[in-house]
Amino acid sequence: MAAFLVGGGITLAVVSAGGTPVASAVAGPVSSAQGSQLNTELSDAAGSSAVPAARVRWALGRIRRLGGVEGTATFHNKKGFHTLSFERGSIQSVSGSDVVIKSPDGTTWTWKIVSDTVVRKNGAKTTASALSAGETVFAGGPVVSGARDARLIIIKPAASAGTSGSESAQTSLS
Repeated sequence: MAAFLVGGGITLAVVSAGGTPVASAVAGPVSSAQGSQLNTELSDAAGSSAVPAARVRWALGRIRRLGGVEGTATFHNKKGFHTLSFERGSIQSVSGSDVVIKSPDGTTWTWKIVSDTVVRKNGAKTTASALSAGETVFAGGPVVSGARDARLIIIKPAASAGTSGSESAQTSLS
């Protein structure tokens, strides 16, 4: 595994079980050790269909804490190529099993709600029916046959008038 500091962010290349790095980028201030640990977890989480969904969600949680607006990482291991995506933005629409999210830079992706999608609001697990247009969310999951499967969607709590900036920042990281 390798991590290279580039332009204030970190670019990560995942090499697993003799595989070759394909492409990946994650923005945000993160140490080389954190990047290496994240690479290991992402490789383990997406590299095997036997890996529990909870482990995939844990890896996506790590990406969420790194920051960044949206991204896709593709890597190769002995079982083949694997791609994970994440996006942070506001829900444009919810229709059936589709959630359309638009990030602050204007990128709009459609996410599929799948059987093992976990939706969290205020730190507690909830259902996909809690999703509504206008909410700020983080979504992440694997890209399967060109579609982004949402394995984790976290609804950001609405800012209250009495919350200070540091309290808001702390809430968004937990």
